[in-house]
Formats: sequence, structure tokens, C-alpha cells
Amino acid sequence: MGRPIVLVANKKSEFFITIAKKGIHSFVMLGVMVDGKPELLAKVGKGNVIDEDFGISCTNQFTLFGKILGSHSDASLMDEGEDNRNSDISYQAYSITYEHYLEFLAITRDIHEDQLKYYKERKVRNIAVEKLTYPEKGVYFLRRGIKCYIPEKEHSGQITFRLQNVDNYGKASTFNNKQIRDGIIDGAREINPSNTCRTTACDILNYTLQHSPKVPAFFTFGLDYKTKLVKGQLPQNGFYILPPPPNCFKVNPTQMEVLKELYEKLEDLPKNQPDLDITEKKFNQLKYLYQEIAGESQLSLNQLLTKIADHRKTNDPLFNTRRRQSIFSSLVEALGFKTGTQQAYDRMTKVVAEEIEKEQRPTQ
Repeated sequence: MGRPIVLVANKKSEFFITIAKKGIHSFVMLGVMVDGKPELLAKVGKGNVIDEDFGISCTNQFTLFGKILGSHSDASLMDEGEDNRNSDISYQAYSITYEHYLEFLAITRDIHEDQLKYYKERKVRNIAVEKLTYPEKGVYFLRRGIKCYIPEKEHSGQITFRLQNVDNYGKASTFNNKQIRDGIIDGAREINPSNTCRTTACDILNYTLQHSPKVPAFFTFGLDYKTKLVKGQLPQNGFYILPPPPNCFKVNPTQMEVLKELYEKLEDLPKNQPDLDITEKKFNQLKYLYQEIAGESQLSLNQLLTKIADHRKTNDPLFNTRRRQSIFSSLVEALGFKTGTQQAYDRMTKVVAEEIEKEQRPTQ
């Protein structure tokens, strides 16, 4: 079953960008949450099958791997949306807005159009695709285009997306740093030891986000979280999207300390037992508080403390539940040791309470 031609989503829904690793290959996926399920809008990655040295003998990723380590290789940005296999991946996913997604479409279109010009002299025989050499297949698929969901119309906050070639996207980028854009475009048509599939995936990730999250630069390193693509699609449960980091918000210093504590906990939670329902519930509740605090730029200390205390009280049974249940965990609980989440709330409460105490001290 192929991808649906039309997809409808609310403009205010959570859009996301994901950098993922399957085997030694890194790529990016973009999507939007629709009725609690991640729906993919685009999936692209850089590969070097288009390199003319491959001839007809390159049959697996390790041959490509050897070429990557050995020298410069021609490359192209490929549409990976038609890959409907089941596969284990490591990943890191980040929340973006609808406007960020439009920036992704613009840079992807510009990369693709540049590569069409760069490889325009390449010949592809008029025979069955399966009989083409690997470089010919690379050019064939490049010319066939990169399919993404492109917004077609908007009504009452609902966006109708249509699956079509990215070169049909007509809006110019609003990002005005031409040097960075040109660097990304140039880097997407080659692979070498310092410019791999991970490099371009990170370039597209950082460009879309407009900040640089902590992602390992070397392509053999796994990413923080693990999940399984089912028929090429992300699962409804056990997929975690991090909100924008604290430095994206203009808040007072105490709020910033609280946001950093919450964000560190959000980053850490999905690393262990991501498929457990309790992991997802804890993550979602911490993310909710994080967004509440980040959304108000100048909370008073008392307002901040109240938000933390109320949220903790409401979710106390959840935050007191340990994810790892064993004889040892029962002993730890009996001895009064708190869960990691409760310890994080203790630290946040202490930071705010100490600031309130400083304010209340009489001036000398």
C-alpha cells in the first residue's frame, strides 16, 4: 500500500523533524501529529549510489562504506518515502512549527534543483530500471523527483497537503543567510570522510530547527532513542518528540534553571524502556509543564513555584511509580529513596524557594 495522495492536519498541530539512523545510513523524516499518531510528510537522505565508480558491482552498503572512507564520492539527496520495509532505527525527534516545515521544503527543493543541473549531462539508458547500473539508477531516481507533502490549501486552520514533487513548492526561503544555504546545497552533492550522510542530515536538521541540538557528528554513532519503523512508518506509541530547548526562550534566570532541569529529564526518559506506557505518560506530563513554563516569559517566583507544586501534586501517583519493578526497586522504595522524576521536582522546588528566600531577606 502506497502513501495517501492527500493528508489533512491542523496548522497548530505538533510538527516534527527526526534525524534517524538505520544500519550505517542517516536520514531525516518530517511529519505532523494527527489524532495522536505521527504522519510522515517527507523522508530524505544523502547517498552515493550515483557515483560513476560503482558501475554494476556495488551490491551492498559495505561497498559504499569503503568508498566513503577512501575518497571523494558523488552523491545526491534521495527520496526515501517509498521505503515501506520494517526496520529498527535509532533517532532523535524535535518539535517544529508549520513554518519550519515550509523552510524544509524550500531548502530541499533548492538542493534537488541544484543536483538536477549538476548531473544533467549524465546518460541513462532507456531500458528496464532493474537492468540499469547503480549510477544510472541514481540519476534515474534523482530525475524522478523527491516527493513530499506540499500544502495545497488552508481553511479554518486546517491544512490540506498533497503528495507531489518538491520542485512544485513555489515559496522562497525566508532564511536570509545565503552562505549557509549555499554550503548545505554544495555539501549535499558529495560524500567524503568529513561530509557523510550524517553531515547533510544534520545540516538539514539544524537549518530547519534554526538551532543545533546535540547529535553525534560521526555517522557510525547511534542516536539517543530507539524504535521500529513498521512498513516505513513511525509507531503511534513509543515515539518521543522533544520540545525546543531552553535557550530558544526569553525567560527570567530562575525560569531558565527550571526549564534546563525539565529538559534534561525529558532528554533522559526515553533512553530506557521507551515502550512502557508509564514512560510515555511521564514524558508527556513533564513536556506539558515545560511548555507551560516556557510559554510565559516573566513568571513571578511565586507563580513559578505554584505551577511546579500543583503539577507535582496532580501527578504524584504517576511520578512515584518506578519504571523498573524488581526486588531491589521495592527495597529502594521501602528505604524512602525517591524516583528520578521526584528528585528532579525536589531540585526545581529548591531552586525557586531559595530565590524567594533571597528576595524576602531585608536589605542591609
